[in-house]
Amino acid sequence: MNKEMAADIDLQEILQFASELALKAGDRALELRDAGDLGQDYKESVELVTSADLDVSRLIERAIQEKYPEHLFLTEESEGAEAARPDLETPTWIIDPIDGTVGYVRGHFQFCISIAFCMRGKIQVGVVNCPALRELFTATLGQGACLNGQRIQVSSTAILKNSLVATGFPHGWEGIDRLAKRLGEVRKQCRDVRRSGSAAFDLCWVACGRIDAYYEEIVKAWDLAAGKLIAIEAGAQYGYFDEDRRSELLEIRGYASVVSNPKVYDEIFSILTNTVESL
Repeated sequence: MNKEMAADIDLQEILQFASELALKAGDRALELRDAGDLGQDYKESVELVTSADLDVSRLIERAIQEKYPEHLFLTEESEGAEAARPDLETPTWIIDPIDGTVGYVRGHFQFCISIAFCMRGKIQVGVVNCPALRELFTATLGQGACLNGQRIQVSSTAILKNSLVATGFPHGWEGIDRLAKRLGEVRKQCRDVRRSGSAAFDLCWVACGRIDAYYEEIVKAWDLAAGKLIAIEAGAQYGYFDEDRRSELLEIRGYASVVSNPKVYDEIFSILTNTVESL
């Protein structure tokens, strides 16, 4: 698709389509879980993938291909997704059909359908549906963020010692001692730490002020794309506490991410960067 065609894309139409699709995908995920027949397998021996992940992914992909046949898409279940490096100049959809699969399988509410639309090198639209909570987070670049249609903003917590901080861990055990040491340093200086198991979920909870900060060493583009835009549009500050070790496009870089309300950002960023230097 050339630049002239891209200029004709209506982002409000994209937002409406993505929102309806995320709701439909969420209903499907709940339906499959309630039916109790979730085939399970593991990617690279550690990362759980279920028949529901694949089913919901196909539902989303087919809908996009039908409505926008010229658009590209990257989903967690795409072949070669791990090595993919999209430039995002061409209209591109980045999708996690079920972010938080382990919790999803165990009946938890902390899982999401994450759909982001990118173009001209930027995330333009982000939609995250938390179907178990009936909460739909949305954002369009430069137009703020919403929860179920109502504007949201980050918390006003002024200092880190009063803050709730979220984090996550990779599926394997590599680097666990380093991650545990970093977690210990953060925990010493905040009110408490939470872990949902879903990056999209945590980013949206920063956006609506339920938590004050979130950091994680390794997150994938499909985990973060929609939630990143939602958090930033809700007033969050977003950055990186270590060098880019995976040569990712900055817009969807997932290595060493930190996001928080602006009042506590400098404090948590300092802790994380100092921890990197001491490890």
